[in-house]
Amino acid sequence: MCNYYILFLFAAVIYRVNGQVEDGTSCTTPTNQNGQCINILNCKVVTNLLRTEANNVEVRSYVRSLYCGSKYNTPYVCCPADNTRNILIKPDETSFGESDKFLSPPACGLSNATLPKVVGGIPAKLGEFPWMVSLGYRNLKNPSQTRWLCGGTLISHRHVLTAAHCVVTDLYLARVGELDLYDDNDGANPTDIEIEKTKVHENYDATKHINDIAVLALSRSTEGLVGVWPICLPWEADKKNRSFLGNQPFVAGWGNLQFNGPSSTNLQLATIPVVENSKCKKAYESAAIIDESILCAGWDNGNKDACKGDSGGPLMYGTVQRDTKGIRFFQIGVVSYGFQCAVAGYPGVYTRVTYFLNWIGNNLN
Repeated sequence: MCNYYILFLFAAVIYRVNGQVEDGTSCTTPTNQNGQCINILNCKVVTNLLRTEANNVEVRSYVRSLYCGSKYNTPYVCCPADNTRNILIKPDETSFGESDKFLSPPACGLSNATLPKVVGGIPAKLGEFPWMVSLGYRNLKNPSQTRWLCGGTLISHRHVLTAAHCVVTDLYLARVGELDLYDDNDGANPTDIEIEKTKVHENYDATKHINDIAVLALSRSTEGLVGVWPICLPWEADKKNRSFLGNQPFVAGWGNLQFNGPSSTNLQLATIPVVENSKCKKAYESAAIIDESILCAGWDNGNKDACKGDSGGPLMYGTVQRDTKGIRFFQIGVVSYGFQCAVAGYPGVYTRVTYFLNWIGNNLN
């Protein structure tokens, strides 16, 4: 097998490569073997695997997990110190766990925009949130006009994460790659994809407002669509175990600009601080259950909030990428509910994504 074909196979596993690395840097593989970050073509373990088992899903996942950067557009891998044997590595749940279920950077979450801290909502720019999904519902009064009533996010090329209360019988369509829902000259290239399957959390309770989360399976993949790719989920330990208290993540959607007001045709964004769950407990008292499955976010004076029509959309934590100077986003919340919109003393309530990672992973069929 020629070197060009090996590079092609690896590119298919990694999706994209970026970031310059130093040759020979010490590293540790996902199976806790000592190794060095070297040119993929110099790592016999990986090249042998790609020659013999390139179509094996487990092998592709393992090879992807070895990625440690690139140099002069050539991918580098964390090559095990024992670099002489032709071995077939068969990962198990203990070795890979969530890394085998969810996408990892650089295959998700990258935004090339430099986003300011925003208190009041402002229109998003083209390409800032390429994972945003607008959910379409059948319109009985006017069948030719789809109703866009909820949001969602691509978490893989075939799956959308949204709120359980957004999944009703007339939900049928997901629009990806959109900016302005009713402007064909906004520079976006939206694509409508039918929803093939829905999975609502088994313990969703609309009266208690708990387990408000769902996964949608699309009828076809979004791979290859211009300006469309998934957001990352916070499955890695440094994010999975964080409360995000005090951070000011972004919320985005096509919802109402104010309570009982008009919805926005252009995607809107705002930053909203994560606050103690006790503030939501105080605000909603016995009307809802506020526990560790909930994330509470809002400004003390109201100021800006998610609103009707934003339901199911993401609360996103961003980290600056030194190599690309862009921002990598991880979804930490799903818009669930609130009291009206942007009312002082009533923070917004979000389904906490880290709490439901196992459930999400088990439903990515």
